[in-house]
Amino acid sequence: MEKKTMKALVYHGPNQFSLDDVPVPRILKPTDAIGRVTLSAICTSDVHIVHGDIKNVITPKILGHEFCVEIVEIGSAVTGLQPGDRAHVLPGTFCGECAYCKMGVNILCKNDDSGCFGANGPDGCQAEYIRIPLASDFCIKIPEGLKEEDVILLGDMLATAWFGVKNARVREGQSVAVIGVGPVGLCACLLAKKVFGAKQVIAIDILQYRVELALTEGIADVGINPHTEDLRSKIMQATGGGVDAIIETVGISETLNMAFAFTKPGGIVSTVAIFAEPVELPMQEIVYKNLEFRSGIQSCEGVAEMLQMIQDGKISTKFMQTHRAPLNAISKGYDIFGNKKEGCVKWLVTPYEE
Repeated sequence: MEKKTMKALVYHGPNQFSLDDVPVPRILKPTDAIGRVTLSAICTSDVHIVHGDIKNVITPKILGHEFCVEIVEIGSAVTGLQPGDRAHVLPGTFCGECAYCKMGVNILCKNDDSGCFGANGPDGCQAEYIRIPLASDFCIKIPEGLKEEDVILLGDMLATAWFGVKNARVREGQSVAVIGVGPVGLCACLLAKKVFGAKQVIAIDILQYRVELALTEGIADVGINPHTEDLRSKIMQATGGGVDAIIETVGISETLNMAFAFTKPGGIVSTVAIFAEPVELPMQEIVYKNLEFRSGIQSCEGVAEMLQMIQDGKISTKFMQTHRAPLNAISKGYDIFGNKKEGCVKWLVTPYEE
């Protein structure tokens, strides 16, 4: 590759990040590939990192983990990929061989190249190029007929929602509430309604445009804004006594306790949120209502199934891709997306423009 330097969004410490000139990554191991980033997205966890809420990020770090690439170079041990291939890359890597991976908690993998891109793992995708470790395992070729926009949210937003809905054991005919209908919450509504067969989906958010989006897209039957409506009475009226399962995506004490309060006895609360601060749990309510509480970090389960659903036209996330701009304007993207301005649901980042 002739190009020696590139533009990249680099995190230097809490509330310190900038679009810098950095060296173009190169192949370090035979299992690596180099990709030219063709589309990426800003995630709420990126915003958490920038604010200093996620402590295990070694600086300087190129941010970002939701992305698609054109493969430009492959290591000698890479199989199934060739330069020119279009691929969606999963948000993190893991070895599959260590004790944690064999336990099924690959988020704790201790391999040198493991972890989430742009966080506790390799440098991220909010750049012109990226090194992809273990590329054969973590690059998903984009099928003919699909665009990058069709799959950009597959490995993180959709996979996180899949994890949350599966943990909630959502079944046909059940009532499901989703607290916080940002990108992950909207994906949870989408999957609960169109894939897992929930009879009733309730979308809860303090931002009215998000609630209205869920209703307009037909992925929620009831929408509630707790700032303008009586949440308890509306949930009880809609469900007749509580929700079978609640998926919580916000990650604060208020919303987590809300989930326990409105889940009916014997129900399940599933959280997929990143918690910046410790929370207190209402253990009396959890115990006396026989509630089940499940949490964790997703490991990209369901990606193959959901890719097929995207190809078949059964699910789509394009409706939440509200904003897009080149890498040049990424600081503006962090402001608008991070501060929930302009009705922004998801901010996509296109390649840097000279």
